[in-house]
Amino acid sequence: MTKMPKENVQLKKNIKMALNQKIKKIALGLGLVLLAIVLGSGIGIYNIASGKSSSQRVIGNWQTVDKDKDLNTADLLTIAQISVYGTYALTKKEVIYLSTNTDSEGNAIDPKSDYVISGKNLDAKYWSITAYDQDGFLIKNPINTYSYNLETVKYEADSTSYKINLAASEKKENWLPINNVKKATLVIRLYLPSDALRNNLTVETLPTIQKVK
Repeated sequence: MTKMPKENVQLKKNIKMALNQKIKKIALGLGLVLLAIVLGSGIGIYNIASGKSSSQRVIGNWQTVDKDKDLNTADLLTIAQISVYGTYALTKKEVIYLSTNTDSEGNAIDPKSDYVISGKNLDAKYWSITAYDQDGFLIKNPINTYSYNLETVKYEADSTSYKINLAASEKKENWLPINNVKKATLVIRLYLPSDALRNNLTVETLPTIQKVK
């Protein structure tokens, strides 16, 4: 049997080594691409879940889409967040959305504690304050009350200011229950707000949330 020339044997070895190196490079490249996709997806999911984007303003403990942007011109992150948490949201010309999961001191709202939401009638055709659980759903409760608005809230003697009791324990009036949830988030909706309110959303114009000591 004729032996293969040494040159051919070495050539085959070189070709095999080159192929192995190429395969390793391709595998490494695919691995890096896959890692980038996983990391990118993770960061994207985190950013969407965080509810934060460049289109938002922070007003005290409240956050809102910037007054100079609406859903028709918002960045992709804001649009993604709204598609998950605010399907069918209206534009800024029709409504302003604000949300928070902290009290006025910046501490996370504890569903096992009692809070008082204090504010004054907001200059809008209609407004409401709604409580949601950690999954973005209305909170099931014994009195089937999920929000208060300018018509259902009981005002103080001045007929302008109000106090809403955000608590798990029963309250006599203006009780907004947060029973058996891990996390609570509040959302304010201001429908057809006046230009004065739209252009002057400040800590002073928005409700405060104080923990009952």
